[in-house]
Amino acid sequence: MEAVYYVISWLCHRKCDHCYESRFRPYYGEEQSRLIAETVAVFPNVIANLPERMTYFDIADPAPDGSLNEKPGRIILAGGEVLLKQVREPILYPAMEMLYDKYRDGVEIVVQTTGDLVTPQ
Repeated sequence: MEAVYYVISWLCHRKCDHCYESRFRPYYGEEQSRLIAETVAVFPNVIANLPERMTYFDIADPAPDGSLNEKPGRIILAGGEVLLKQVREPILYPAMEMLYDKYRDGVEIVVQTTGDLVTPQ
């Protein structure tokens, strides 16, 4: 498998007119708490059920002997905005650790973000 695009949260701090998914939006109060609790409960099961290996054979880049190169796949963690503190702390970081533990032999973990909340930390 070359890539898995995993939307780990609907929570976002923006309401972009161009967004392709109406569930990516701000949530508040009880609705936000419910959404976060649901995601915290579900993401370990999702990760546990991802493919056992995340590699693929790149037919466009064969080895010199003509054999196919097996390359690490990617898991793209996306959302609304995965860097929001409400998502980052209880969901994103633990999910990344679980993925690292599951795919120690190699996988590229990509975090998709609006970029608004990126800091040096």
